[in-house]
Amino acid sequence: MKLDGVHHIGVNVLDIERAETFYTDVLGFRVVKRYEEEIRHLMLDTGSATLHLFESPNMHMENAIDCLSEQGYAHIAFGTNREHFPEIIDELKKKNVVFRGPLILGQGESVHFKDPDGNYLEIRCPAKLNNEKKR
Repeated sequence: MKLDGVHHIGVNVLDIERAETFYTDVLGFRVVKRYEEEIRHLMLDTGSATLHLFESPNMHMENAIDCLSEQGYAHIAFGTNREHFPEIIDELKKKNVVFRGPLILGQGESVHFKDPDGNYLEIRCPAKLNNEKKR
């Protein structure tokens, strides 16, 4: 089987307008397509993949795991570089996004937070590890 990679990531949200505001105003993604079929949904350009938000107003969004664990949890991780990571943290603070971190987990440094519907999100950059050579 030969696949081209990830086409999109689907995420359920309770209110499409509220979710659109969060993903565009807070995270800076751009709406590329809107749909109104049996349910309302939209596609967002994230720069490397497309995020597909599906409005599910009657869905019971239950909290998954409220803290990181060795078992992992379902989430979407967005990447950045070390240079922009502190700026992103400052921007999240200015936009009143409550987050956990920054944490070094494995080879990455990241912050973890939820969208308005409780979907788990992460912004990650390469970690500056102690065993790296200092220049």
